[in-house]
Amino acid sequence: MTLQVPDSVAEQADCSASELIFGMVVGLFYQGRLSLGQAGEALGLSKADMMHQLHERGLPMAYGADDAAQDLITIDRLFGQSAASPMS
Repeated sequence: MTLQVPDSVAEQADCSASELIFGMVVGLFYQGRLSLGQAGEALGLSKADMMHQLHERGLPMAYGADDAAQDLITIDRLFGQSAASPMS
């Protein structure tokens, strides 16, 4: 697909073409239309690099209860039940 955007848009936003593309992809990510991995792939970045780019720009990562629950399941699987339990 070819997307044509008038140069005036980048000029008005005071950004380069790559910044404009990054903004478009990040917008789709925040709308939930692209996953973090898909957004990174669209920009030629790994998932970790995409997270780093968001952090560098001060953009928050959505992290909810479902994410935390999944992380605890992963921790339990990797390190055993006691690793995810609070210390007494």
